[in-house]
Amino acid sequence: MAAKEEIEHHRRTVDRMSRPGEALAQDSQNITVSNPEWFYQDGGESMKPKPERRKLHERLKSDYRRKWPRAKQERRALILAGAPGAGKSTLLKELLGEHLEDYLVLDADEFKELLLRQAVADGSYESAIKPEEVQLREAAGEEFFPLELATLVHEESSQLSTQLRSQCIAEGVNIVVDKVLHSADGAKQLMAELDEAGYRVEIVEVRVPFEVSQQRITQRWEEAYEASLHGEDDLGARWVPYQFARKVFDAPGDKSKPEIIAEKLAFQSPAVLRYRAYRTADSDTADADDFGSLEVDMSRSGYGAELAATPQP
Repeated sequence: MAAKEEIEHHRRTVDRMSRPGEALAQDSQNITVSNPEWFYQDGGESMKPKPERRKLHERLKSDYRRKWPRAKQERRALILAGAPGAGKSTLLKELLGEHLEDYLVLDADEFKELLLRQAVADGSYESAIKPEEVQLREAAGEEFFPLELATLVHEESSQLSTQLRSQCIAEGVNIVVDKVLHSADGAKQLMAELDEAGYRVEIVEVRVPFEVSQQRITQRWEEAYEASLHGEDDLGARWVPYQFARKVFDAPGDKSKPEIIAEKLAFQSPAVLRYRAYRTADSDTADADDFGSLEVDMSRSGYGAELAATPQP
């Protein structure tokens, strides 16, 4: 078993390398959308995949859709919002239960795994994605796993998730949008797309203190990293940089960005028929999957009606 101090040393290394300007940051020269073999600039700021990369994208999106073969076309959407480590995945199973298979769950993190697994398989993980500093540290005996480099495929995975989301909405497929919801502009765009397509929308937000979020991020990474060292998972654990987690809570008052944005969407978007918020207490750090207790439950009787407290049985 790897010594705890060795795991902590590696965690600190990955966190330091994820800071702006470092090898694993979103501005790294190794991010996939900056690779001229795979992407080109279309005249604006956005990067477009070249033909071969586009073929890969289409295949990965098809592979992703096949994971949800029973998703129905009922024009229903559940937006699941909250900071990293809030317990969203556990809550989703609790909310939908046996009806989970009626939805296609959209999560950009799943595309990160698909992209990295493909890169390992075709050799581009070693030849094009892995930064020199990682290679040097590995040569010195430190072990890295692909998901620790997930930031380098972040933008590409977001493109894939957004594209698949638009395809599903155009077809009326039920979707769960699992995201932090830290961007007001992105949230407005999503709601506009759903509203225009005639979707019935629910928003469920999980509120978690920064300290709990941070501890859960660390705990999950440590457990997955140790499991990978034992050969139980070849991809390892995705590291969420502390500076990103901190920005999620960088909002006015004692609220997180997801809390403010979710609440605003619920009140301003006529297509939102129900809005619920759960809160995890400061002391709930022991259970890494706990999503807390229901704090807010509001509904509309129909499209455009007033948002009011949900009647209780």
